[in-house]
Amino acid sequence: MDKRLTVKQLYEMYKKWVINNPDLVTDVETVTTWSSYFVAGKINKSPIVSELVYSLSKILSLFNDRLIREAYGETQYYTFREQLKLWLTIIHYSEVFIELVAKDRCGSRGKWTIATILQLFKCSSALILLFRYKVLPIQHPPVPVLQRKKFMEGKETDENSNSFFTLKRSGRIVRRVDGAPPISLRDWQPIKVNDGFENTSKEVKDLIYAETLHILKPIIHLLAMRTFGTKAWKQWLVALSIDIASMRMYTRHMKELSYEQRLEISRRKLGLVLYLLRSPMYNGYSKNVIEGALTSLSNKIPFTSFICGPIIQYLSHWQDIYFYMWAS
Repeated sequence: MDKRLTVKQLYEMYKKWVINNPDLVTDVETVTTWSSYFVAGKINKSPIVSELVYSLSKILSLFNDRLIREAYGETQYYTFREQLKLWLTIIHYSEVFIELVAKDRCGSRGKWTIATILQLFKCSSALILLFRYKVLPIQHPPVPVLQRKKFMEGKETDENSNSFFTLKRSGRIVRRVDGAPPISLRDWQPIKVNDGFENTSKEVKDLIYAETLHILKPIIHLLAMRTFGTKAWKQWLVALSIDIASMRMYTRHMKELSYEQRLEISRRKLGLVLYLLRSPMYNGYSKNVIEGALTSLSNKIPFTSFICGPIIQYLSHWQDIYFYMWAS
Protein backbone atom coordinates (compact mmCIF):
# COMPACT_ATOMS: atom_id res chain seq x y z
CA MET A 1 0.00 0.00 0.00
CA ASP A 2 2.84 2.37 0.87
CA LYS A 3 4.49 1.73 -2.47
CA ARG A 4 1.27 2.50 -4.31
CA LEU A 5 0.89 5.75 -2.37
CA THR A 6 4.47 6.66 -3.14
CA VAL A 7 4.00 6.03 -6.86
CA LYS A 8 0.79 8.05 -6.81
CA GLN A 9 2.51 10.90 -5.00
CA LEU A 10 5.38 10.87 -7.51
CA TYR A 11 2.87 10.95 -10.35
CA GLU A 12 1.05 13.92 -8.82
CA MET A 13 4.35 15.74 -8.28
CA TYR A 14 5.36 15.10 -11.88
CA LYS A 15 1.96 16.20 -13.15
CA LYS A 16 2.18 19.42 -11.13
CA TRP A 17 5.69 20.07 -12.47
CA VAL A 18 4.55 19.60 -16.09
CA ILE A 19 1.57 21.93 -15.65
CA ASN A 20 3.57 24.64 -13.87
CA ASN A 21 6.62 24.52 -16.17
CA PRO A 22 5.44 23.93 -19.76
CA ASP A 23 8.38 25.79 -21.33
CA LEU A 24 10.97 23.84 -19.36
CA VAL A 25 9.20 20.56 -20.13
CA THR A 26 9.22 21.44 -23.83
CA ASP A 27 12.96 22.20 -23.70
CA VAL A 28 13.69 18.86 -22.02
CA GLU A 29 11.62 17.01 -24.64
CA THR A 30 13.40 18.84 -27.46
CA VAL A 31 16.85 18.02 -26.09
CA THR A 32 15.87 14.37 -25.65
CA THR A 33 14.53 14.16 -29.19
CA TRP A 34 17.63 15.74 -30.71
CA SER A 35 19.91 13.51 -28.62
CA SER A 36 18.51 10.54 -30.53
CA TYR A 37 20.23 11.85 -33.69
CA PHE A 38 23.61 12.18 -31.96
CA VAL A 39 23.43 8.62 -30.65
CA ALA A 40 23.57 7.28 -34.23
CA GLY A 41 26.90 5.60 -34.92
CA LYS A 42 28.28 6.20 -31.44
CA ILE A 43 27.36 2.90 -29.72
CA ASN A 44 26.56 -0.70 -30.62
CA LYS A 45 23.16 -1.17 -32.26
CA SER A 46 22.90 2.61 -32.40
CA PRO A 47 19.92 2.66 -34.81
CA ILE A 48 17.81 0.73 -32.30
CA VAL A 49 18.95 2.86 -29.36
CA SER A 50 18.49 6.05 -31.36
CA GLU A 51 14.95 5.09 -32.36
CA LEU A 52 14.17 4.03 -28.79
CA VAL A 53 15.23 7.45 -27.47
CA TYR A 54 13.25 9.20 -30.20
CA SER A 55 10.11 7.11 -29.63
CA LEU A 56 10.20 7.54 -25.86
CA SER A 57 10.70 11.30 -26.16
CA LYS A 58 7.74 11.66 -28.52
CA ILE A 59 5.48 9.41 -26.44
CA LEU A 60 6.50 11.32 -23.30
CA SER A 61 5.63 14.57 -25.06
CA LEU A 62 2.25 13.10 -26.01
CA PHE A 63 1.69 12.06 -22.39
CA ASN A 64 2.63 15.53 -21.12
CA ASP A 65 0.24 17.13 -23.60
CA ARG A 66 -2.48 14.89 -22.23
CA LEU A 67 -1.69 15.92 -18.65
CA ILE A 68 -1.98 19.58 -19.60
CA ARG A 69 -5.24 19.06 -21.49
CA GLU A 70 -6.64 17.06 -18.56
CA ALA A 71 -5.69 19.80 -16.09
CA TYR A 72 -7.61 22.32 -18.18
CA GLY A 73 -10.75 20.21 -18.35
CA GLU A 74 -10.42 18.53 -21.75
CA THR A 75 -11.59 14.90 -21.50
CA GLN A 76 -12.79 14.14 -25.03
CA TYR A 77 -9.85 11.81 -25.61
CA TYR A 78 -11.58 9.14 -23.53
CA THR A 79 -13.96 8.37 -26.41
CA PHE A 80 -13.26 5.42 -28.73
CA ARG A 81 -12.55 7.81 -31.58
CA GLU A 82 -9.88 9.66 -29.62
CA GLN A 83 -8.43 6.40 -28.34
CA LEU A 84 -8.01 5.24 -31.94
CA LYS A 85 -6.22 8.48 -32.75
CA LEU A 86 -4.03 8.03 -29.68
CA TRP A 87 -2.96 4.51 -30.65
CA LEU A 88 -2.32 5.56 -34.24
CA THR A 89 -0.12 8.37 -32.95
CA ILE A 90 1.82 6.03 -30.65
CA ILE A 91 2.43 3.65 -33.57
CA HIS A 92 3.45 6.60 -35.74
CA TYR A 93 6.17 7.51 -33.23
CA SER A 94 7.38 3.96 -32.52
CA GLU A 95 6.88 1.87 -35.68
CA VAL A 96 10.45 2.33 -36.94
CA PHE A 97 11.82 1.19 -33.56
CA ILE A 98 9.50 -1.84 -33.56
CA GLU A 99 10.57 -2.79 -37.10
CA LEU A 100 14.28 -2.45 -36.22
CA VAL A 101 13.86 -4.67 -33.15
CA ALA A 102 11.95 -7.23 -35.23
CA LYS A 103 14.72 -7.24 -37.85
CA ASP A 104 17.41 -7.60 -35.18
CA ARG A 105 15.60 -10.48 -33.47
CA CYS A 106 13.94 -12.30 -36.36
CA GLY A 107 15.72 -11.10 -39.49
CA SER A 108 14.27 -9.51 -42.60
CA ARG A 109 11.25 -11.81 -42.66
CA GLY A 110 10.30 -10.81 -39.12
CA LYS A 111 10.67 -7.15 -40.01
CA TRP A 112 8.29 -7.37 -42.96
CA THR A 113 5.81 -9.43 -40.95
CA ILE A 114 5.69 -6.80 -38.21
CA ALA A 115 5.52 -4.00 -40.79
CA THR A 116 2.52 -5.68 -42.42
CA ILE A 117 0.73 -6.14 -39.08
CA LEU A 118 1.31 -2.50 -38.14
CA GLN A 119 0.07 -1.24 -41.51
CA LEU A 120 -3.03 -3.45 -41.37
CA PHE A 121 -3.87 -2.03 -37.94
CA LYS A 122 -3.23 1.55 -39.10
CA CYS A 123 -5.28 1.03 -42.24
CA SER A 124 -8.28 -0.54 -40.48
CA SER A 125 -8.24 2.09 -37.73
CA ALA A 126 -8.04 4.93 -40.25
CA LEU A 127 -10.97 3.48 -42.21
CA ILE A 128 -13.01 3.40 -38.99
CA LEU A 129 -12.17 7.05 -38.35
CA LEU A 130 -13.12 7.92 -41.92
CA PHE A 131 -16.39 6.05 -42.37
CA ARG A 132 -17.73 5.85 -38.81
CA TYR A 133 -16.50 9.10 -37.29
CA LYS A 134 -16.28 11.16 -40.49
CA VAL A 135 -12.69 12.33 -39.89
CA LEU A 136 -11.44 13.81 -43.14
CA PRO A 137 -8.57 14.06 -43.79
CA ILE A 138 -6.79 12.14 -41.04
CA GLN A 139 -3.93 14.23 -39.69
CA HIS A 140 -0.37 13.00 -39.50
CA PRO A 141 0.08 12.26 -36.64
CA PRO A 142 -3.63 11.94 -35.75
CA VAL A 143 -3.08 13.62 -32.37
CA PRO A 144 -1.27 16.88 -33.20
CA VAL A 145 1.38 18.39 -30.97
CA LEU A 146 -0.19 20.75 -28.44
CA GLN A 147 0.77 24.41 -28.65
CA ARG A 148 1.13 24.56 -24.88
CA LYS A 149 1.70 28.23 -24.27
CA LYS A 150 -1.24 29.30 -26.41
CA PHE A 151 -3.42 26.56 -24.99
CA MET A 152 -2.69 27.45 -21.36
CA GLU A 153 -3.30 31.13 -22.10
CA GLY A 154 -6.60 30.27 -23.76
CA LYS A 155 -5.38 31.47 -27.15
CA GLU A 156 -5.12 28.21 -29.03
CA THR A 157 -8.05 28.63 -31.35
CA ASP A 158 -8.66 27.67 -34.92
CA GLU A 159 -11.08 29.21 -37.34
CA ASN A 160 -13.99 27.37 -35.69
CA SER A 161 -13.00 27.32 -32.03
CA ASN A 162 -15.64 28.88 -29.78
CA SER A 163 -17.32 30.37 -32.86
CA PHE A 164 -20.27 28.00 -33.11
CA PHE A 165 -22.31 25.37 -31.32
CA THR A 166 -24.31 22.38 -32.56
CA LEU A 167 -27.99 21.89 -31.76
CA LYS A 168 -28.43 18.50 -30.08
CA ARG A 169 -31.72 17.51 -31.73
CA SER A 170 -31.26 18.72 -35.30
CA GLY A 171 -27.47 18.75 -35.47
CA ARG A 172 -27.59 22.19 -37.07
CA ILE A 173 -24.50 24.39 -36.66
CA VAL A 174 -25.24 27.87 -35.27
CA ARG A 175 -22.69 30.69 -35.11
CA ARG A 176 -22.22 32.39 -31.74
CA VAL A 177 -22.91 36.12 -31.51
CA ASP A 178 -19.39 36.79 -30.23
CA GLY A 179 -17.84 34.23 -32.58
CA ALA A 180 -18.12 36.21 -35.80
CA PRO A 181 -14.97 37.85 -37.20
CA PRO A 182 -14.83 41.62 -37.89
CA ILE A 183 -17.02 42.78 -40.76
CA SER A 184 -13.98 43.54 -42.93
CA LEU A 185 -12.80 39.94 -42.62
CA ARG A 186 -16.13 38.15 -43.10
CA ASP A 187 -16.61 36.00 -46.19
CA TRP A 188 -20.34 35.36 -45.48
CA GLN A 189 -19.82 31.65 -46.08
CA PRO A 190 -21.28 28.85 -43.89
CA ILE A 191 -19.07 27.63 -41.06
CA LYS A 192 -16.68 24.87 -42.07
CA VAL A 193 -16.14 22.19 -39.46
CA ASN A 194 -12.44 21.42 -39.36
CA ASP A 195 -12.69 17.69 -38.57
CA GLY A 196 -15.12 15.57 -40.51
CA PHE A 197 -17.95 15.90 -43.02
CA GLU A 198 -21.69 15.97 -42.58
CA ASN A 199 -23.25 15.46 -46.00
CA THR A 200 -23.10 13.09 -48.95
CA SER A 201 -22.65 15.53 -51.82
CA LYS A 202 -20.56 14.67 -54.86
CA GLU A 203 -17.72 16.82 -53.54
CA VAL A 204 -17.64 14.94 -50.24
CA LYS A 205 -17.75 11.60 -52.03
CA ASP A 206 -14.71 12.64 -54.05
CA LEU A 207 -12.92 13.54 -50.81
CA ILE A 208 -13.86 10.18 -49.31
CA TYR A 209 -12.41 8.41 -52.35
CA ALA A 210 -9.25 10.52 -52.08
CA GLU A 211 -8.78 9.74 -48.39
CA THR A 212 -9.57 6.06 -48.91
CA LEU A 213 -6.83 5.88 -51.55
CA HIS A 214 -4.41 7.53 -49.15
CA ILE A 215 -5.33 5.08 -46.37
CA LEU A 216 -5.07 1.98 -48.59
CA LYS A 217 -1.77 3.04 -50.18
CA PRO A 218 0.48 1.29 -47.57
CA ILE A 219 -1.25 -2.06 -48.07
CA ILE A 220 -1.25 -1.73 -51.86
CA HIS A 221 2.41 -0.73 -51.80
CA LEU A 222 3.36 -3.66 -49.59
CA LEU A 223 1.64 -6.01 -52.05
CA ALA A 224 3.49 -4.31 -54.92
CA MET A 225 6.80 -4.73 -53.11
CA ARG A 226 5.98 -8.38 -52.52
CA THR A 227 5.18 -8.83 -56.22
CA PHE A 228 7.84 -6.71 -57.94
CA GLY A 229 10.59 -6.45 -55.29
CA THR A 230 11.62 -3.77 -52.81
CA LYS A 231 13.79 -1.82 -55.28
CA ALA A 232 11.81 -2.19 -58.49
CA TRP A 233 10.47 0.80 -60.40
CA LYS A 234 6.99 -0.73 -60.61
CA GLN A 235 6.36 -0.65 -56.86
CA TRP A 236 7.75 2.91 -56.71
CA LEU A 237 5.43 4.03 -59.51
CA VAL A 238 2.42 2.31 -57.93
CA ALA A 239 2.83 4.25 -54.67
CA LEU A 240 3.55 7.54 -56.48
CA SER A 241 0.51 7.11 -58.74
CA ILE A 242 -1.79 6.52 -55.75
CA ASP A 243 -0.48 9.63 -53.99
CA ILE A 244 -0.87 11.79 -57.10
CA ALA A 245 -4.40 10.49 -57.72
CA SER A 246 -5.38 11.25 -54.12
CA MET A 247 -3.83 14.73 -54.30
CA ARG A 248 -5.62 15.56 -57.56
CA MET A 249 -9.01 14.66 -56.08
CA TYR A 250 -8.29 16.79 -53.02
CA THR A 251 -7.04 19.72 -55.12
CA ARG A 252 -10.37 19.96 -56.94
CA HIS A 253 -12.18 20.73 -53.69
CA MET A 254 -9.65 22.74 -51.68
CA LYS A 255 -12.13 25.61 -51.32
CA GLU A 256 -14.51 23.35 -49.40
CA LEU A 257 -11.84 22.45 -46.84
CA SER A 258 -11.01 24.26 -43.62
CA TYR A 259 -7.61 25.77 -42.88
CA GLU A 260 -6.47 22.71 -40.86
CA GLN A 261 -7.59 20.35 -43.62
CA ARG A 262 -5.79 22.37 -46.30
CA LEU A 263 -2.69 22.40 -44.11
CA GLU A 264 -2.70 18.59 -43.93
CA ILE A 265 -3.12 18.28 -47.71
CA SER A 266 -0.24 20.72 -48.22
CA ARG A 267 1.91 18.59 -45.92
CA ARG A 268 1.11 15.53 -48.01
CA LYS A 269 2.00 17.37 -51.21
CA LEU A 270 5.32 18.40 -49.70
CA GLY A 271 5.86 14.75 -48.74
CA LEU A 272 5.98 13.84 -52.43
CA VAL A 273 9.52 15.26 -52.44
CA LEU A 274 10.56 12.26 -50.34
CA TYR A 275 10.10 10.04 -53.38
CA LEU A 276 13.50 11.37 -54.47
CA LEU A 277 14.96 9.62 -51.41
CA ARG A 278 13.18 6.30 -51.93
CA SER A 279 14.42 3.30 -53.85
CA PRO A 280 15.02 2.93 -56.72
CA MET A 281 15.08 6.67 -57.47
CA TYR A 282 17.62 7.29 -54.70
CA ASN A 283 19.96 4.48 -55.74
CA GLY A 284 19.83 5.33 -59.42
CA TYR A 285 19.79 9.14 -59.48
CA SER A 286 19.26 11.11 -56.27
CA LYS A 287 22.17 9.68 -54.26
CA ASN A 288 24.92 11.04 -56.52
CA VAL A 289 23.23 14.43 -56.88
CA ILE A 290 22.66 14.88 -53.13
CA GLU A 291 26.14 13.69 -52.13
CA GLY A 292 27.69 15.89 -54.81
CA ALA A 293 25.80 18.95 -53.59
CA LEU A 294 26.72 18.31 -49.95
CA THR A 295 30.38 17.75 -50.85
CA SER A 296 30.50 20.96 -52.89
CA LEU A 297 28.82 22.85 -50.04
CA SER A 298 31.31 21.57 -47.46
CA ASN A 299 34.26 22.51 -49.70
CA LYS A 300 33.08 26.05 -50.45
CA ILE A 301 31.63 27.17 -47.11
CA PRO A 302 33.79 27.00 -43.96
CA PHE A 303 32.69 24.75 -41.08
CA THR A 304 29.79 23.21 -43.05
CA SER A 305 31.82 20.01 -43.31
CA PHE A 306 30.93 19.31 -39.66
CA ILE A 307 27.30 19.04 -40.77
CA CYS A 308 27.60 17.76 -44.32
CA GLY A 309 30.17 15.08 -43.46
CA PRO A 310 27.97 13.08 -41.06
CA ILE A 311 24.98 13.51 -43.41
CA ILE A 312 26.93 12.01 -46.32
CA GLN A 313 28.22 9.24 -44.08
CA TYR A 314 24.81 8.18 -42.77
CA LEU A 315 22.54 9.17 -45.70
CA SER A 316 22.39 5.70 -47.24
CA HIS A 317 21.86 4.17 -43.80
CA TRP A 318 19.01 6.57 -43.01
CA GLN A 319 17.50 6.00 -46.45
CA ASP A 320 17.38 2.27 -45.84
CA ILE A 321 15.71 2.72 -42.42
CA TYR A 322 13.36 5.67 -42.75
CA PHE A 323 12.22 6.30 -46.31
CA TYR A 324 9.47 3.75 -46.71
CA MET A 325 6.74 4.67 -49.15
CA TRP A 326 3.97 4.20 -46.58
CA ALA A 327 5.53 6.30 -43.80
CA SER A 328 4.34 9.63 -45.25
